[in-house]
Amino acid sequence: MKSPSCKGITVLIVFFLIVLAVSLYASRPFYPLALAGESSVGTWLSGVLLVLSAAFCLIIGLRQKTVLWFGTTAFLLLLALDERFMFHEQMKERLVFIFHPALNAKWLCELPVLFASAVGVCISFLLWKEFTATNRVLLGFTVGLGLVSVALDVWAAGVLVEECAKLFAELILSCALVRQVETEVLR
Repeated sequence: MKSPSCKGITVLIVFFLIVLAVSLYASRPFYPLALAGESSVGTWLSGVLLVLSAAFCLIIGLRQKTVLWFGTTAFLLLLALDERFMFHEQMKERLVFIFHPALNAKWLCELPVLFASAVGVCISFLLWKEFTATNRVLLGFTVGLGLVSVALDVWAAGVLVEECAKLFAELILSCALVRQVETEVLR
C-alpha cells in the first residue's frame, strides 16, 4: 500500500507537469513566455510551490515548535511574495540607477539575488540535520538546481533554463517537505 506522502507527491508532480505542458503548448513557439516574466504561468506556478512549501514548513514547525521551521516558513513566503510583487527586481533597478556610472555595477545590482540565495543555502544547511536521508538527497538537488538558477540569472545566460531550474528546485523541495510532514506526523 502506498504511503500518503507517495500519493501526495504523485499528485503534486502530475499537477506540475500538466500545468507546465499546457503552458508550454499554449505559448509555442515562444516557450520563454510560458515561464519567464512576472505575469507568466511559470511565475504563478513558482508562487504556488513556494506557498505550498511554506505551509508544509508551518505544519512541521507547529509540531516541533522550533524557530528553524518558522523562519523557513517566513523565508519561503517572502520568496513567494517576491515572485508576485517583484521586490528584488525593484531593488536591482534602484541599484542600477544609483551605481550606473560604476564599472562593476553589475555585481552590485545582483546583491538582492545573491543575498537571497545565500540565505537559502544557510537555511538548507540548517535543515539538513532535520531531514531524513532520502529528503537530504532531495534537499541537495534543490540547492544544486537553485544555485544553477541563480548563476544563470546573475550572468543572464538563458531565461528558459533558469526558470526551469528554479521551478524544478521548488518542486523537489515541495516533494521533500511532503515526505518530511509524513515523517513528523508518524513520530
